[in-house]
Amino acid sequence: MNRRTILKGLSGATVSLPWLESMAAPKTKKKQVPRVAFLFMPNGINPHHWTPDKSGKNYESKDILKPLEPVRSEFDILTNLGHKKSRHGDGHYAKTANFLSGEKVEKSTGYNMRCGVSADQIIANKIGGQTPLPSIELGIQATSTQTGEYTQVYGGHIAWRQATKPLPKEIYPQLAFDRLFSSGSNGKFFNSILDDINQDAKKLDKYLGVEDRQRMDEFFTSIRAMELRIQKSVKANVGLKVPVEQRPDAGKPKDLETHMRLMLDIIILAFQMRRTNVATFMFGNAVCGSSFSFLDGVDGGFHQLSHHGNKKDKMKMYGLINKFHIKLYSEMLLKMRLIKEGDESLLDNSLVMFGSGLRDGNKHSPKDLPILLAGKGGQKIERGNHRVFAEETPFCNLLLGMMQASGVESSQFGDSTAAII
Repeated sequence: MNRRTILKGLSGATVSLPWLESMAAPKTKKKQVPRVAFLFMPNGINPHHWTPDKSGKNYESKDILKPLEPVRSEFDILTNLGHKKSRHGDGHYAKTANFLSGEKVEKSTGYNMRCGVSADQIIANKIGGQTPLPSIELGIQATSTQTGEYTQVYGGHIAWRQATKPLPKEIYPQLAFDRLFSSGSNGKFFNSILDDINQDAKKLDKYLGVEDRQRMDEFFTSIRAMELRIQKSVKANVGLKVPVEQRPDAGKPKDLETHMRLMLDIIILAFQMRRTNVATFMFGNAVCGSSFSFLDGVDGGFHQLSHHGNKKDKMKMYGLINKFHIKLYSEMLLKMRLIKEGDESLLDNSLVMFGSGLRDGNKHSPKDLPILLAGKGGQKIERGNHRVFAEETPFCNLLLGMMQASGVESSQFGDSTAAII
């Protein structure tokens, strides 16, 4: 069976298959490109509960990073990476737009925006043609178009196709899910994608061994489970008093945690099916003020608490919000590790970066950003380290390393001085 084998549905939907033994390639075959994800958290972190005191493998995790202990061997903590302050304006918006480029962000009211082409899109330009979708851009908040010294459009995008054109992100789980299958139906032609491709799936069965049948059963089960989760989350947000068509947010889960987890799981599914090799996800836009009062011990919005003024109660709540995001990241890595691709895992064959464009939200500093990198990108890399670089090492060094690991032939990106991977 060919790795690009797909199942076709009656409505035109297509389902790309996960890795199967029947698709195992000869060992001499060229290794496939990695899948690369960039996860962005707004508003920075509580710096007192992030950076371990020791470097190397024997570090002790500070409180915010405790949820990552189950996957400790799968990721590195990268300390002292940052962007040049001269390339930023003050505040959050400019430090979001250039998160994946490090380029200077021009002051703009929205009509003359200029940033830089982001690393994810340079990778997509190189390897995007190998998959149905060159890249996917996901988030949970719509982009505001309010203007100021720096338009708020800057704060809603980390993926930039051109220096003047950010890529729109999908914030509705159902639409993001539908896009993976190229159905364009939004559920109009079938109750489940599995019903739609049922006939083709039956034809496939004769090619599969026992283990592959089990793997396909698990794959189909996970797809159906996601469909049900999306449907349930949307129903919970649709009230009876106002018609759905009059509610712009009717397709968004009411529960913030559910929304974030669904979007991360959609990235995992997209990578598992090789529908795309490149993904970005924003846990929130710049200056995200979402309330995290659903967390024990938290009372208030994210942005409000990030400006803690060194008050202990606010800093504690700020750290709890950070810890919540890290918990979701940890869950994502664990799920990817459990998806086997021969002798390796989906995580082994991916690079998943987590970070923020600020360190301490109270100071707005783009130096020593909170950055984590998981996965091996299909290479023989040993993770599980706290890697401490020289002060003010360019964050673009890491972006360049991820680009090179994806096959981009470049020795320079932004203000990079040497590739890190």
